[in-house]
Amino acid sequence: MIFMNADGVDILLITLGFLGAVGNGACFSIALIVTTKLMNIIGGADTSNSLNFMHNINKNVRLLIYIAGAKWIACFLAKRKVSRLRIRYLKAVLRQDVGFKASVSDDCLVIQDWIGEKVPFFLRDMSNFIGAYVVGFLMIWRLVLVVFSILFLLMIPSIIYVRALKRISRKVRDESNKAGNILEQWISSIRTVYSFVGERKSIEDYCVALEGCVELGVKQSLVKGLFFGSCGFVTAFAITALLSYYGSILVMYNGVHGGNVCMVTLAIFWGGKRLGSGLLNIKDFAEAVAANKRVMEVMKTVPKIDSENMEGQALDNMTGEIEFKRVKFAYPSGPENIGLKDFSLKISRGKTVALVGGSGSAIIALLQRFYNPMAGEILLDGVVINKLQPKWLRYQMSLVSKEPALFATTIKENILFGKEDASMEQVIEAAKASNAHDFICKLPQGYYTKVGEKGIQMSEGQKQRIAIARAIIKSPRILLLDEATSALDTASEIVVQEALDNASIGRTTIIVAHRLSTTRNADLIAFVQNGQVKEIGSHNELIKNQGLYASLVRLQQTEKPTGATIASSQQSSSIANQDDPSVPSTSGQGSFKRLLAMNLPEWKQATLGCIEAILVGGVLPIYAFLMGALISVSYSPSHDEIKKKTKIYTLAFLGMIFITLVLNVLQHYNFAVMGERLTKRVRERMLSKMLTFEVGWYDKEQNSTAAICSRLTDDASVVRSFVGDRMSLFIQTIAGMTIACAVGLVIAWRMGLVMIAVQAFIIFSIYCRRVLLKSMLEKSIKAQEESRKLAAEAVTNLQTATAFNSQSRILQMLKEAQEGPLRENIQQSWLSGIVLGTTISLQLCTWALFFWFGGYFMVEGYIGAQALFQILVLLISNWRVIADLGTMSKDLDRGTDAVGSVFTTLDRFSLIEPED
Repeated sequence: MIFMNADGVDILLITLGFLGAVGNGACFSIALIVTTKLMNIIGGADTSNSLNFMHNINKNVRLLIYIAGAKWIACFLAKRKVSRLRIRYLKAVLRQDVGFKASVSDDCLVIQDWIGEKVPFFLRDMSNFIGAYVVGFLMIWRLVLVVFSILFLLMIPSIIYVRALKRISRKVRDESNKAGNILEQWISSIRTVYSFVGERKSIEDYCVALEGCVELGVKQSLVKGLFFGSCGFVTAFAITALLSYYGSILVMYNGVHGGNVCMVTLAIFWGGKRLGSGLLNIKDFAEAVAANKRVMEVMKTVPKIDSENMEGQALDNMTGEIEFKRVKFAYPSGPENIGLKDFSLKISRGKTVALVGGSGSAIIALLQRFYNPMAGEILLDGVVINKLQPKWLRYQMSLVSKEPALFATTIKENILFGKEDASMEQVIEAAKASNAHDFICKLPQGYYTKVGEKGIQMSEGQKQRIAIARAIIKSPRILLLDEATSALDTASEIVVQEALDNASIGRTTIIVAHRLSTTRNADLIAFVQNGQVKEIGSHNELIKNQGLYASLVRLQQTEKPTGATIASSQQSSSIANQDDPSVPSTSGQGSFKRLLAMNLPEWKQATLGCIEAILVGGVLPIYAFLMGALISVSYSPSHDEIKKKTKIYTLAFLGMIFITLVLNVLQHYNFAVMGERLTKRVRERMLSKMLTFEVGWYDKEQNSTAAICSRLTDDASVVRSFVGDRMSLFIQTIAGMTIACAVGLVIAWRMGLVMIAVQAFIIFSIYCRRVLLKSMLEKSIKAQEESRKLAAEAVTNLQTATAFNSQSRILQMLKEAQEGPLRENIQQSWLSGIVLGTTISLQLCTWALFFWFGGYFMVEGYIGAQALFQILVLLISNWRVIADLGTMSKDLDRGTDAVGSVFTTLDRFSLIEPED
């Protein structure tokens, strides 16, 4: 189903992308086999095959370059397919009834992301997993079976952890909700709080509620510490101890090489990690299937009133005579609420009829065939409109509504929605007729001025006049005015009303109005109440009758004008959204220093936590040191030496289990206390500061009750994660890398320098890849923004698009808007593939370089096999540390934004000081 929109070229690209992704994953298995051979050569002190090794590495590098091309193909396939899919989806949505509830959601983007990103990664991970275990079975099948036999036992800590974390997370959520409810209660009643000087009481109640969150947060971190200690290091050390012991038996009695044992161990760990990563994509697969199902449902839906249906009549000489005969109607969303009941009304051609009272919008919607009546008939020139082509019928009418729907394009393009093939002269004439030409000419870019999303760059009066120009450019026989001036201030209403009066000359015009000043000049006024016409006549006639209409006129005459000008309040966003002068700029670096200063009361926990993080960081280098020595021992000709040293190293691994478990728990506890206390302190200070702000600050949309509660919760939570979790991991990672480098230099300084140089090169390549891909992603998102906005506006303004038969124009604009994103995405796919292939190739090249130097130093007598193996395992373990370090970039960005948001609030000064 997901690939139903693929053509022949797409199928070819899918196949090549599949092969590329699988080949990408298979490379690890090939490199594993090559590395095993090299380790056995080094362990046997025979360096004669070094050239063969370099040859094999070069083949793998070339293979990864081919995979980079396959990566480009997979990404190109995603962009190509989804570009077409989005257009087809929008076309289906624009075809629906105006009551259809849809959105240009991210369903298409979910499908795009799954095809272009998740599928290749899933295939790569699964091929990695399968390849690693196949290699393991081929090398030493007994060793792999031993791991499988205890796999369930090793899963027990994870099962216990998940259950415990769910239970405590539920309690944390409940406590957080309690605090949130208290906060929401006080903020939503801020005027009452200020009136009774209840700021201190508010803060005290909130602080008490936060205490429960702090206690549970610390407990939650203790559970995490137990999990990472048991499932992370403990599992690894336990498996290593078991494999080392059983591997030594196979080495002594089955002739297995030590390099094989080491690589099978690595294959088991790597394969398990890839399996876990691949299974995470199953959730994305389910989301993509669900998204595709929703898209397909929309695309297959044929509406009851199909605007694409060309069956029906198209009248040759339509005059514009309209008649409603005993019409009954209720909106589909509320069928029990009858809007029109036995409604009858006849409108002669060229006449202006005003509908006053109620249900006017429903009458206009029925006339345009947005809905069908439940009973009765609507006739146009004596023909029931159900027998007419919907598109032809709507082309005979033009609508000007209360809130005109403008699209985020130029003024000219918005007017052309009324008549797609109109010339520039016709656009200008329409603008002059609607009193819009003068203000348009005063704009810097004239008719090519962008109106902004939902026309936000224009005032209400300007938007309405553009909408009138759009309505009259096609010279419709029928003009529909649905409260066209009700949202305008008095000055704008006069100008717009003059334009409407001019536009209605010679046309059948229906006016829906609540402001009776707009109905005085109508040829006929119908007062509608309870879905029926209660009074009908001219303005003077109805006034003389002293009926419902006359009462309504008197009522409006007694109302005092408010003097408010909506237009001025909805001017350009560049005018409305000025920077708050009470908010000083905040430096990111200074903010972090201030944040750490806020954590000074927990200096004891900080000191202990840092020490424990450093010690935990040193665990992997120690593990690598012991593992490298153990590999060297496996090549010893003496069985007694193998037994003796294997026992020592196995016991060392088991001893490290207890040490790392304790260190992990203590580390998580101390950083949790830091993080939770800081979070509570940040929330308290932010609330205290907010309660000094003037009431007007709370009236802004961005400072609504929900926004403030979200800000206090989210920003503080990110700060807690940054200080409690990310800082701990950062210190642990830096310590691990430093200790590993130091140990490598102590073991063999020449080889240690090679290891440091290789690591620096890998870090640099990974950093360049992340920066470049981030930059390309930002460009791609920016390029897609215009097409996404256009599609979203089309769906939001579905009624306007349907009324003006603008579906084809919108689709054409969408195609043009997507040409830029398509080019950007193709370039991104190319560069992404090149960068990915280059990064992996460079890593393999540095791997080859490491072995080349190792063999050279062994030949020169600078280093022995044991030292080389120890530095080799140090390098492998540091790759994991480097990967952890790389994952922190996004967290750092989020942390920077959150910290900046916190201090923006804390540094703001109130325009009305409460203590003055």
